[in-house]
Amino acid sequence: MNKLLSTLFALLLLVVVAQAQSVDDLLKPVTRTVALKNVTIVQKPGQIIENGTIIIKDGIIHAVGKNVSIPGNAKVLEADSMYVYAGFIDALSNVGIPAPKQEANRQRPRGTIRANPPYEMAGIMPHAEAVDQLSVKDKDIASLRKLGFTAVNTVPYGGMIRGQTALIVLAGEDADDMVVSEEGTMVGTLQTARGVFPSTIMGVLSKYRELFEQTNQLMSHWKAYKANPAMVRPETDEGLEALMKVASGEQMMIMVAPGVLDLYRSMTLEKDTKVDMIMANVKEGFRVLDELKAADQPVIVATDLPKEIKEAKKDEKKEGEEAKEEKDPEVEALTKRKKEVYDQFVGQAATFAEAGITFAFTTMDTKTGDLRGNLGRMIKAGLSEDAALTALTTAPAEMFGMSSVMGSVEKGKIANLVVSDKPYFEEKSNVRFVIADGHVFDYEAPKKKAKAGNGAAGEDTAAKVDGEWSYNLDIPGQAIGGTLSISNSGGDVSGKMMYEGMGEVDMSNPELDGQTLYFSTGVEYGGQNLNLDYELNFSGDSFEGSVSISGFGTFDVKGSKKPN
Repeated sequence: MNKLLSTLFALLLLVVVAQAQSVDDLLKPVTRTVALKNVTIVQKPGQIIENGTIIIKDGIIHAVGKNVSIPGNAKVLEADSMYVYAGFIDALSNVGIPAPKQEANRQRPRGTIRANPPYEMAGIMPHAEAVDQLSVKDKDIASLRKLGFTAVNTVPYGGMIRGQTALIVLAGEDADDMVVSEEGTMVGTLQTARGVFPSTIMGVLSKYRELFEQTNQLMSHWKAYKANPAMVRPETDEGLEALMKVASGEQMMIMVAPGVLDLYRSMTLEKDTKVDMIMANVKEGFRVLDELKAADQPVIVATDLPKEIKEAKKDEKKEGEEAKEEKDPEVEALTKRKKEVYDQFVGQAATFAEAGITFAFTTMDTKTGDLRGNLGRMIKAGLSEDAALTALTTAPAEMFGMSSVMGSVEKGKIANLVVSDKPYFEEKSNVRFVIADGHVFDYEAPKKKAKAGNGAAGEDTAAKVDGEWSYNLDIPGQAIGGTLSISNSGGDVSGKMMYEGMGEVDMSNPELDGQTLYFSTGVEYGGQNLNLDYELNFSGDSFEGSVSISGFGTFDVKGSKKPN
């Protein structure tokens, strides 16, 4: 049955695609000149132009400011009174890189191969380059772009040494269109190998020292050979040759070091090998604040945060009643300590900003649907909006030597912009346009319905949405079914949607407004990343609503609650 439904859905999309342009084609302007007028332009943190105008020509910012004339052939975006920022830069992720397929029934190597495995088997791939693996079909491109990201420092998947990044823009018809710079950074981790050396953390650290010692020896050999070609020519070693720029200081080395032990080990390794390293995906940097500050290097901070701790409601006591039982002091102490540690994790970025440590953000390990909420939690924990914007724009641009082309809204830079209907970090603000390399992506603001007003004062009018729901999506006579799993914890809604025959995806930006639940999901078909925006109206154990598939239309959805 699943296969049949999947086939029907695929056939329907083939018909629709044959009769309509692709989503990107629909957004391509007739002219390559685009204008935004009467907008608040945040050129860079702390530098704002009110009621300004931006002109874009052929993918480059042509003019920024007040009293700017709009060319007659310009397409003027409907962005009056909105807010414009430089497109955000993800300092490290795998966006645009297809995930590797899992190997089945891999044989455990023995003997010499196990002790001295080939580079690939050991996860040592300094010669791997992201630019060779890029794919415009990666579904994360559209998801991240919809949040305002327009550029990514992307790296191949892998083990101990993952290879060289490429700085890409999140737009383009093919991989070549996406690449801004192939001269990226080298990325290392402390990940052990499976079944071969180095299979322990001590082995990994030893292997790094060995690799850089061998690289330095190879560099010396090449230097001597160039001075005296009569001597024996150095042997070819693609791994060591790829590390030469790192060893000589020409290329940065990014070390993925989320935990405090990872940080200590990586900083020790940096001293031992004399290689300049930038710590990345940092989650416990607050524990080594002085050491990071002394290193005087930028840091790439994780946006992946621990699950939010909800404040426990105080016990309500009737007048004259005493508490039934006293709280256990050990439990209270443990709860307090847990909250303190949570606050340190969420407040890490604010701590770095206060200490004067330059940092950018990575989306590595972070679910796209959690990203904006996590940034909001950092701001509530003390991170200023200017500091957050710096970490998303100017800091990563400077880190990768790209300040001349991105990171701020200035004439002559790549047209990478994000436009929101309210200040971006304000609650319930919506991204309305993203311009990546001059390509315009238009996002409709979610529709809102008035909350039900029939309840008595103080009555909870929110729909009871917790649980498992079966649904049918009605697309021209064909019902596509699946399961919707929803959790509502004190107004914090989350969930997953399973499309029969097409897999399970997380809800993105779910919001429960009275009896109506709004959320988005994405599916990939035929190389296209389709955004599906849902509006479901609940009534008891059933719901009715609609789903808008950008570029294809709006269709009915019905569902009912599954028995417990």
